[in-house]
Amino acid sequence: MSGSIKRTLALLCALLTVAPQCIAGEHNWTVVTMTRNGMWGVASDRSQSQAMSEAIRFCRAVAGPSAGCGAQLRAAQGAWIIANLCGDHQVMATGRTLVDAEQEALNREVGLQLFYVPDLPPCKRIVTVDSTGAIVPSVSSIPPTTAAAR
Repeated sequence: MSGSIKRTLALLCALLTVAPQCIAGEHNWTVVTMTRNGMWGVASDRSQSQAMSEAIRFCRAVAGPSAGCGAQLRAAQGAWIIANLCGDHQVMATGRTLVDAEQEALNREVGLQLFYVPDLPPCKRIVTVDSTGAIVPSVSSIPPTTAAAR
């Protein structure tokens, strides 16, 4: 083989090993898992499987090993994740923005009520995670005078 073909092949191999990281983006995977009683775990990592196992581990640390951590989860990369609880029905959704995630959750709630649970109890936000993987405090945790001023 000529030198230029060897260099071209070496360059091509180098590009192929780097391409998956470029395609995946710079964001870590964020995973949220929640049990039917509202216990949850959140984790972020470069590896989706590592983020999943950590979120389940954090959930089990709070809820106990047989609580159902990991039975339902949502994973996202560079997106918001919200988890709502409607009675004992989990509704989790993702979106590029908080508004998108809330709209997706509302769509899921309506579908759940229309097709499976006609008497679906009112839904309550359990956890909100922003696009960087940070947990966002809920408005209900803010004192009423401050929340009303918003």
